[in-house]
Parts: sequence; structure tokens; C-alpha cells
Amino acid sequence: MPAAGRPGQAEAISYLLAGAFVALAFGAELILSSIVGNVVRLGSFYPAVLASALLGVAPGVFALAASLFLAWYVLFPPSFSFALNNVEEVWELALFTISAALIIVVASAYRKAQAGRAAASQLFKAIQDISMEGVVIYRPLRDDAGAVADFEYRYANPAAIRFMSRSDPKRVVGGRLLERLPLARDNPHLFPRYLKVLETGETSEAEYELGGRWFCSNVAKLEDGLVVTVRDVSAQHYSDEIQKLLAQELHHRVKNMLATVISMTNFTARSSSSAVELKDKLLGRFQAMARAHELLVANSWTDALVGEVVRGTLEPHLQSNAHRFAITGPDVPVEPETALALNMALHELATNAIKYGALSAPDGQVIIEWRSDPERPSLVHLIWSEAGGPFVRRPSSKGFGTRLLEKAFAGQEGSGVRLNFAREGVRCEIIFMAKFARPAMSVGAPQASQMDPPALLPTPAELGLGSQGV
Repeated sequence: MPAAGRPGQAEAISYLLAGAFVALAFGAELILSSIVGNVVRLGSFYPAVLASALLGVAPGVFALAASLFLAWYVLFPPSFSFALNNVEEVWELALFTISAALIIVVASAYRKAQAGRAAASQLFKAIQDISMEGVVIYRPLRDDAGAVADFEYRYANPAAIRFMSRSDPKRVVGGRLLERLPLARDNPHLFPRYLKVLETGETSEAEYELGGRWFCSNVAKLEDGLVVTVRDVSAQHYSDEIQKLLAQELHHRVKNMLATVISMTNFTARSSSSAVELKDKLLGRFQAMARAHELLVANSWTDALVGEVVRGTLEPHLQSNAHRFAITGPDVPVEPETALALNMALHELATNAIKYGALSAPDGQVIIEWRSDPERPSLVHLIWSEAGGPFVRRPSSKGFGTRLLEKAFAGQEGSGVRLNFAREGVRCEIIFMAKFARPAMSVGAPQASQMDPPALLPTPAELGLGSQGV
């Protein structure tokens, strides 16, 4: 049947039921009048009007009219006539009409109130079914002395049941808190806290860890029981902890980088003969560091490929003299600290090649290649070799670049730098660690290894620059 016909069908059924109620009341009146006479007349019609009014106002009015017709036309003498013998019968019919009308009004108000409660109940159920926040209603169970011995589950929404691991959803309501979760008795955030809220009536909010998960809970008194809301905030809690660790690590990175920049500036100032030379040297080194940082930021400071570091560092030279570089090697990831050190080392080698080495001559070339160590695959050998430039002479003193090359890769086992000032061209072999698999980060108390990451570059003391300006 179409949906449009259903209201009409329900209305017809309500009228049929109202007629049936009146028919039963009429039969009861006939039986009672034959037994006790006319002592109590029309009393059987009141339940019929009430039952009809609970179906709706219209069925109630229909039952009132049908009852009044049958009483007046059939039951009151003379039968099958609207004539009345005395004033008492008029008052009796009038009193019945007024009383039945009041019954219809009261029944209609009750029906509307019940419909509102039913709608609210359905809305509450719909909201709780999709809510991500657990809601539990408890009833206290008291011993013979009146003390609360346990709490019984009166209601638990689907989210709350999901939080209750190893619990049968069909057996939660009616179960007991301490039977399902014995450790709740001594946990200050559970049973003792519930008792305090029940006694004082004060709402309580707390965040606690239970079974490796973090929960945020609110407890409030509800009549003679409690209502408890629970949210799983494990993800937020772990995220906050990780953010703290990352902030602390960033603090160490920035502190180390600023110390390196200050020391680099001091040393460059000592070895520069003019402000223009100082500016050019500093800009070159700072720009090389900036390119390395951009590369690491693009990879979320997780790792970088050796090829990306090489090409990113030499980008200014590759744009104009790409034919003078030969760059070959596999995709090998390295840690951020190694990438920054490699960036600074390559910048210093390129700067030296432009001033004194192969890139200072028209036909000079630079060959850069890297490969994994066949005996220790975790080590990478990067070789910078120059050819076609002027004859090389070993410098009489160590500059910033040489010091950086010697110290930058000395912190890890097996790593290091072999710098050879051969007559035909500078050859530099850099040995460093490839990225290795790290264990998952713990979210507990920060450990020393998490709080103090290795320095991004050699410290000023390691470079032989002293502590001036740091």
C-alpha cells in the first residue's frame, strides 16, 4: 500500500476500535441494568471514552457522541426516543457529557506528553548510537550497612561498550563494575572517585591511563546514581608527547646551527681581507646551508638521498657549468645530520675548486661518484676528484674548509675523510653512514638519546675556532 494511504488506514482503525469500545460498554450497561437496575447508569461508557481518547481526540469525541446517543435514545426510557421523563435525566446526561469531555482533554494531554517522551527517547538513542564519547549510567548497590559496595550498569551506549574490552555487549547492562573491572576498586580515578561524586554531588573531570590507553572522563550525580562520560584521548596524548620531543629536538638543532653560524662568521672574518670578501664567503656558505635545509624540510627532516644533496649543493655551479661535472651514484638515504655535513663539505670543495682547483681553468672537470662499501654496506664512499686544472700545491695552513672536512665525519664509527692534494688535482674521499633503521620512538619519559641529537656539524672547538662569540 502506498505510504500516503497509511494515515487514513490508521485513522479508520482508530474509529473502528472506538466503536468497539462503545459497543462493549453498551453491552455492559444492558447487563448491569438487568442485574442492579438503574442505580448506576452510564458508568460503563467512561472507560470506553477514555480508551478511545488515548487513540486520539477524534476517536474520543466519536466515542462520546456514540455513547451519548445510545444512552439517550436506547437506555433512557422511553426507549428509541429522545424524550426525557424528568429533569434528573437531563442533568445525568449533561454530567456525563462534561465528564467525558474532561476525560478526552486529559487523555489528549497525556498522549502528547508520551509522544514527546518517545520522540526524545528516540533522539537520545540515535545520538548515542553514533557518538564517539562513551556514556554510562550507574546505580549504586549498597550492603546491609548502607555503604556502596559496587555500581550496577543501567545504561551503556555503543561507544562505551567498545571501550570495555573483553565485554559481551549483551551482558553489560545489569552487570557490576567491580566484577567486570576489579582493578577499579583501588584506581583513584574510578571507584573511589565515583564514591566521592555520589557523596558530595560535585562533578569531577579527570584524565587517566588504563590498559595502555588514555581516557578523559567526567562523572556527575544523576538522581540516586551516576552518569559517566568517557573519551579515548590516546592519540591526542601521544601526539602531545611527540610534539614535546620534537620541540626539544628542534631546540637542540637550532642551538647547534646558531653556534655553527656564529663560529663560521668569526673564522670567515679572520681570514677575509675586505668586507666584500667577507660578504661573498658568508653568503656562499649560508646559501649552501639554506639549500640543504630546504631539502630536509621537503622530506620532513626524515632523510635525504645522497644524489639530492650533491645536486642541491652544487646547483649554482650546475646551472652554468653542468658539462664540467660528472655525477654518478645509486640512491642512498642518509640521516639529516649527515646530509647537512655533506652539504657543507661539498660547498667548501666547490669553492676551493673555483678559486684554486679544476674549476678555475677553462678545461677543468670535477668527477663525483659514490658507492656502498662492499664489506660494510652501511658505509658509503663518496669520491670528489678534480682534473684539468692547475698543478696543486698543499696549502701551508688549514682553512675553515679543511678543518670542516677533517672533523665533520669523524663522529661515527668507520666514517672519515681522506684529503689528497695530488699534483694533477685534489682528490677527496668522504666516508659516512647510510641511513639505518631506527626503533620506534617511545612516548614515555624522554631518553637522553632523544633529548640530545648528534650535532649537525662539528662544534666550534672541534674546528679549532675556540669559544669566542658562542
